[in-house]
Amino acid sequence: MGSRIDIFRLFSYRPCGHDLLVRVARPAAANADQRALDAADAVADSATLRLTTRWEQEHLRSGCPHRHTSSLVAEMQEAPVGEELYGSGRRRLGVWVARTEYGAPWMVLGTAPTEAEFWEEVRDDPDLLGLGPLAPAELRRVCFLTDEDGPDPSGPVRP
Repeated sequence: MGSRIDIFRLFSYRPCGHDLLVRVARPAAANADQRALDAADAVADSATLRLTTRWEQEHLRSGCPHRHTSSLVAEMQEAPVGEELYGSGRRRLGVWVARTEYGAPWMVLGTAPTEAEFWEEVRDDPDLLGLGPLAPAELRRVCFLTDEDGPDPSGPVRP
């Protein structure tokens, strides 16, 4: 049986460089049942689409006059560095993003006061090391939303 996992997806909006990080849950599913795995993936994808669409409609369009194009910059399906990504969303965060040897969109994400502290925590986690993270990490200012923030994930975003 595959466990429930949190999926972190970082989207970038051009031309302005707005970044949106979403955390969605992929429900547990039987590894031997491809239909169950596909359904679990669909739940996570649907939650991601709901969060990104509402944020685009209610925050991005009203706060920035440009026409935007979004792209998936990073995805992580392991526990990230830092406690801030385990809490509620609707806030802005500084998030470290490090490429991995597996290529885009697979990244290692996390919060830490400095890049050195980010890498120290990555080195202390065998699961993260298994992702083959590559230095340097880039600090990005993101709007962070989760699928656990209630029915209106686009509500006020705290600074």
